[in-house]
Amino acid sequence: MNDKNETKISHISAVDQVSERIKQAITSGQWKVGTRLPSEGELAEIYGVNRLTVRMALQKLNVLGIIETKVGAGSYVRDFSLARVFDGVSEFFAESKPHDEIYALRMLIEVECCRLAIDNATGEEMEDLNRQLGRYLEAKEICQNSADPADLEKLVDEDLLFHYQICRISRNSIYEDIFLLTRNYIRQYLTTIISIRKQKGSVGGYTSEEDTHVKIYEALKAKDFKSCKKAYHKTVYLDPDE
Repeated sequence: MNDKNETKISHISAVDQVSERIKQAITSGQWKVGTRLPSEGELAEIYGVNRLTVRMALQKLNVLGIIETKVGAGSYVRDFSLARVFDGVSEFFAESKPHDEIYALRMLIEVECCRLAIDNATGEEMEDLNRQLGRYLEAKEICQNSADPADLEKLVDEDLLFHYQICRISRNSIYEDIFLLTRNYIRQYLTTIISIRKQKGSVGGYTSEEDTHVKIYEALKAKDFKSCKKAYHKTVYLDPDE
């Protein structure tokens, strides 16, 4: 492995960058078929990102059939055709989609994940979600007063990770896979939403206390699905005031 200081990456599209770095290590022969990858904590340190980012990158590689994660045993490189997998998937998800279609997808999948998370999430998982919420709010505060595109990208990343965490704690692996397979669409959509709201003077359209991500978390914690669904609509709709 290269020196850790040389392998750290920027916050822009962190999940994509981490998954790409791991893919490159596999295709170069650094990690061969059957090899056990470093732990989430080790990969987070190597690439200079948090563990949730690493987990999402690994899950993406699981969906693509590049690695296989075994409960309690770690992640291993699988034997598969790199060219076939990546050529097909990357081409399919390269084009943008209408915003109303992405909105419908998110309300269908992510709201259902909220319902399942209310029933299935553990106390520890809710604490993890709260920490991710904190990272999102911190990035939002920075982005509100910044013209740096990197700060916008950072906020989009943290926003995406917050919603991914909800899918993960729903304990429905198919919904989680769908989120990962469509994450490029969702990321484009988030960038549009945040840019529109920033032009209005507030990145989230609300103060931190009124931010709908906070309301989603509070509703999940209170096991209040009705309030959670209402907050989710305001979060994912292009104009939250409609």
